Amino acid sequence: MEVKRKREEFTLAAASAAAISLVLGDCDLLGEIFLRLGFSTDLVRAAAVCRRWLRTASDPAFLRRFRDIHPPRLLGFYISTFSTNLRFGADFVPMLPQPPEVAALIRRGRFSLDSYASLSTRVMDCRNGRVVVNLFRDGDSTYGVHSPLHPSRGLVTFPRLPTMADDKFSVFREVLSKECGNGLAYFWFELDYCDNKEIATARVYKLQDDAWSLQVSATTKVSNLLTSMLNADTVFLVDDKIYMGITVHNILVLDLTSSTFSTIKYPIENLNSMNKLVIDGEIMLSRANGSGLCLVHLNKFQLRVWLLTGCDGRMGDWLLVNTICLRDLCANLKISNSTTEDEHDRDVYIHEVGDNAEFLFFQMHGYVLYFDVRSSSLQKVYRKTEKKAHVASIHPYLMTWPPIFPALKE
Repeated sequence: MEVKRKREEFTLAAASAAAISLVLGDCDLLGEIFLRLGFSTDLVRAAAVCRRWLRTASDPAFLRRFRDIHPPRLLGFYISTFSTNLRFGADFVPMLPQPPEVAALIRRGRFSLDSYASLSTRVMDCRNGRVVVNLFRDGDSTYGVHSPLHPSRGLVTFPRLPTMADDKFSVFREVLSKECGNGLAYFWFELDYCDNKEIATARVYKLQDDAWSLQVSATTKVSNLLTSMLNADTVFLVDDKIYMGITVHNILVLDLTSSTFSTIKYPIENLNSMNKLVIDGEIMLSRANGSGLCLVHLNKFQLRVWLLTGCDGRMGDWLLVNTICLRDLCANLKISNSTTEDEHDRDVYIHEVGDNAEFLFFQMHGYVLYFDVRSSSLQKVYRKTEKKAHVASIHPYLMTWPPIFPALKE
């Protein structure tokens, strides 16, 4: 009897192993299983098992499906404030609550920038786990990259940035980044403007071999410049194009390949009492899949999301993909102008829009609010406590995407 029982157990175990092998050996079924994983970190761990799992997890078509279902997790955001003492301050605010495995990841990191001696600290860019900071110390600015999930790296400083001629009026000077292989490529972008001639001149430098190399210098005529909108969130780099939402009627586009300017008309246009085209409310641009472009328009409580479906800049190229009313959501959070501590605080101000317009941060009556477009959920994430401190910018910190997979040994 004992021999028979052991034989049956062995047969059952062999059959179970064969069934498991049949499933896990089928790349299509394996991909369906991987889609049930919650986070990209789980995907990386699965890819380390064997070559078959690595090929399945790193397949571009699979990764597109995975991202559609599981967008990169938002771990928190860096908020830069500007005070009347003409100094910037930068703080990291974690998004809560988080699943236990994500909360543990945040605890292991070093997100605070306080360890870097600086009289003024500003976050300029945050992408794929790397944070570009501007530190003012010893009478000069230091620019560098901070990696919160790799604290042992410390601050990796940039070489001295290109200097601009004294007779130039700079309206925008920022570090921009874009994905390049498994890392990031950094660019220094500056835009100066001659108000009398309405001429804008752009220069783009790329960081190569620990030095800044001039890549593009181009000039164009620009009318109706929106100087109040010139901040890091209105200008960003996608592939080889820099998009600038800085004029009244058009998005200004600089093609780094051809060193030429072009324009894209906004999808929202209204006529004011003086028969001039204006845009009511706040607008902001964001990256979209496939080298595309999203535009978010927030007017009072009405939110509209547009997707640019063409490339020649005609009005018909914009597709309205979402319209949401935030009135009831704001009412549920008991947000009204009675909570503001600054009588000059604007009703609404967009600070940041996520890729594909999946979320946005905006300020209303002294609060910074986070709105998840997919789930239509709204929450308070920050309150401005200093009456004379202004929120300068917000940079979300998300899990790295695409995942960096291990290199398996032969």
